[in-house]
Amino acid sequence: MVDIGSNSVRLLLCVGRDALGPIGERETEVVGLKQGAASDGTLADDALGRLERRLTDIGRTITRAGGFPIVALGTSAVRDAPNRRRVADLVARHLSCDLTVLKGTEEAGLAYAGARLAVPDGVHAAVLDVGGASTEVAVGSGGPPTSVSIDLGAVRCTTGAVAHDPPDQGALASLRAVAAERFRAELDGLPDHDVAIGVAGTLTSLAAVDLGKYDPEIVHGHSLKMDRLERLVADLAALALEERREIPGLHPDRAPVIVTGGVVALAAVDALGHDEITVSERDLLDGAALAVMDGTLRAGPPIS
Repeated sequence: MVDIGSNSVRLLLCVGRDALGPIGERETEVVGLKQGAASDGTLADDALGRLERRLTDIGRTITRAGGFPIVALGTSAVRDAPNRRRVADLVARHLSCDLTVLKGTEEAGLAYAGARLAVPDGVHAAVLDVGGASTEVAVGSGGPPTSVSIDLGAVRCTTGAVAHDPPDQGALASLRAVAAERFRAELDGLPDHDVAIGVAGTLTSLAAVDLGKYDPEIVHGHSLKMDRLERLVADLAALALEERREIPGLHPDRAPVIVTGGVVALAAVDALGHDEITVSERDLLDGAALAVMDGTLRAGPPIS
């Protein structure tokens, strides 16, 4: 299973499942596919070059592991890109499979399926996935969720004054206000929910910073109160980029976009009406692997 995200590209060599969900070796590398994209979403040549190098490495890893059936998924940056055919060509060349481009609601549903692995049936949960180019929210109690996708993300929003070093505080405040308005409008009408669960790189990174190190076993299930999340983002926003790269728990490649991702996360959690969010390491990758095993997700047709 290969997840071509807007910021990171991930691999799961799934060898089966147990009571906790899919099992197998996992790899994550920040590629920054959305970085440098044109205003119409066209992906930059530099970003496509980084993606090609990553897919080359993934192909070699799969070959060394003895070969696996491969499903490759593209999310928001690929979904938006007029030149997504180039991504599909790279996937075909290096992984010998077609690229399946997920709709926003499909992306939200798979993240929800992964995150719900740790939540008992009957508990109404809102799953928040702050990605590189979009944010997905899915709400449900075990069955098919109600899902929305909003084009706000850690990479997409790191532009202009927000990209200053350190970020401009006024620009961050403006971003949060805009994001809060979007989330309030987009999330209005979602079913009621008892808990909020956060998945993907922004929230797992913030949990790791709070813990002082990145260890998936302790990041998974770590809860962040809203006031603690506010403080973490404010502290990171006060640092220059090179200082953020040295923060324990934060991967250096995530340092350029963690502040913006944190601001988006704050606006989303606030709009969901929760004062706490619990972080999950089970996410879209797990949900997609389960769907493949259940036969409900297969590689899509070639992209034209």
